[in-house]
Amino acid sequence: MPFEMTISFVKLCWWIFAIVWIVSAFSVKAVKERQNFAGRLARMIFFSIAFLLLSGTIHAFGLDTICLSRTGALLIAGDLITLLGLLIAIWARFTLGGNWSGTITFKVDHELIERGPYRFVRHPIYTGCLLMILGTAIVVGRAGGFLALLICLVGTWQKLLQEEAMLTRHFPEAYPKYRSRTRRLVPFLL
Repeated sequence: MPFEMTISFVKLCWWIFAIVWIVSAFSVKAVKERQNFAGRLARMIFFSIAFLLLSGTIHAFGLDTICLSRTGALLIAGDLITLLGLLIAIWARFTLGGNWSGTITFKVDHELIERGPYRFVRHPIYTGCLLMILGTAIVVGRAGGFLALLICLVGTWQKLLQEEAMLTRHFPEAYPKYRSRTRRLVPFLL
């Protein structure tokens, strides 16, 4: 499988992700409580750096060095991992419905969602996004892509801890029970 076709498929997955997120953002509930601006800004900067690394825009420090050979099997694996991540993220986004937000928020009439992919993990959108980043890093094969994955994993972990603290405050009985039945990102593992 040629690299150009594989990278086009990965780009298409990311475009679909972006379109679904933008369109569905218009059908969310009103915000009752939101993370402060400084926290949102720090996270935005953090993930922007990761995006630049993943896209190969940063050429310093050898980050654009190809560190993973672009064999047909790896390219196909990267495409499939990216697609799997996209499908999980979209499934989770539609299951979450109006409770979704790109930032740490608690909505008016917020519900604790435990159905769909939320039966298996507490943060399936993050799982899907991290899989998309992993698949993209495999296809691109550059050192910067894997550094981007690490940055996103650390940023995601920090964000989910803050979300879980907020959900525990607002659902003091239900959320700890839910948390005891499910893992954060990977079923049965993490």
